[in-house]
Amino acid sequence: MTRVIRTFVVCMSVVVVASLLRASLPSVATGTWVAAGNMPAARSGACTVALNDGRLLISGGADANGPTATADLFSTTGSWSAAASMNSPRSHQSCAVLQDGRVLVAGGTTSGSTNSAEIYDPSADSWSQAGVMNDARAGATASVLQDGRVLIAGGQSSGSAVNTLEIFDPNSGNFSNAGTMSSPRQDHAAAVLSDGRVLIVGGSSDGTNALNTTNIYDPQTGSVSAGPAMSTPRSKGTATTLLDGTVVVIGGSDSTNDLASAEFFDPAANNFNAAGNLGTARSKHSAFLLPNNNEVLVVGGQSAGNDLASAELYIPWQKAFQATGAMATSRSDATGAALTAAD
Repeated sequence: MTRVIRTFVVCMSVVVVASLLRASLPSVATGTWVAAGNMPAARSGACTVALNDGRLLISGGADANGPTATADLFSTTGSWSAAASMNSPRSHQSCAVLQDGRVLVAGGTTSGSTNSAEIYDPSADSWSQAGVMNDARAGATASVLQDGRVLIAGGQSSGSAVNTLEIFDPNSGNFSNAGTMSSPRQDHAAAVLSDGRVLIVGGSSDGTNALNTTNIYDPQTGSVSAGPAMSTPRSKGTATTLLDGTVVVIGGSDSTNDLASAEFFDPAANNFNAAGNLGTARSKHSAFLLPNNNEVLVVGGQSAGNDLASAELYIPWQKAFQATGAMATSRSDATGAALTAAD
């Protein structure tokens, strides 16, 4: 049974939480959204991860006073509680669950982009300092490699996109350089391939013009190479690895318009192919793989400047999207995590 929990901040003071429930509550129909309570602290630009014990950790973000160090936990019983606060306030940070269950939180914005990083220990509800990144960055992607290390890619620093990659080693707690991409990227997406490589797609090099270029990082050789170009430049889209190892890149913006198109990346053929069209063009949305059926839930986002409440399911074997239940509130750039719980 898979549930998707989403959080969003309205007017910096009211937190709206919704969940797509699949048979977890007898009175709630499949494919519908219900309120799931308020977080202890309002926040936007936060980071959400699913812990190994089933809880969700929501860290950082910004409140009415700017970036915050606070963190919250959402339990498997559906209740919220305050977690220990981070050592430093930050928003738009990168987060990843390490193989031992701890959580890496790296970079983000304080008064400007930061290179600091912290580790959350769920068993102790405590934070400790990790090493510092070589480059300050916010809005980077964080991809957990098969050997347990974490690849940090791109982002922006002091208003400019970043082209560097870094590797975090949980054993040493330190970061090291991992090469440079063919172009600086912010508002990009990344996905770990079944063979362990990382596909980095699209984004923008200047905050305005979308890219159709891609890069592939190979952890076996430590090399970065140019990947095949997408058919459409896109930033603020999503990239999701499916159970068969292909990656579906959905929506985004081509610098002028929000996109309805989607593309498949086939690692074996090393190319992109058309993967159908959304019912509603959108960027700044979220996408979640539903592992029980390999479908992808696409939620919210923005279309023509308007936040969306709608959600769609992508069905890979049909190369088609179908509408599913809409959220009660329109939202874009919301944070969320897919969690699996026992029946």
